[in-house]
Amino acid sequence: MEKFSSEEIESQYNLIKMLLADPEKYRDAINAIKKDIAYMPIEIKKKLEEDNIIL
Repeated sequence: MEKFSSEEIESQYNLIKMLLADPEKYRDAINAIKKDIAYMPIEIKKKLEEDNIIL
């Protein structure tokens, strides 16, 4: 599995948070993320869990 830099992880994490801030507007993107969550780096999953963000 590919290693991700902390900048990449932080960038993806911030993108997810931004999309979730307006779920109606970004519904399609959120649904796409839900489908791909199995391939998401573990570090991002941990950060989302720490902030109680559930997709």
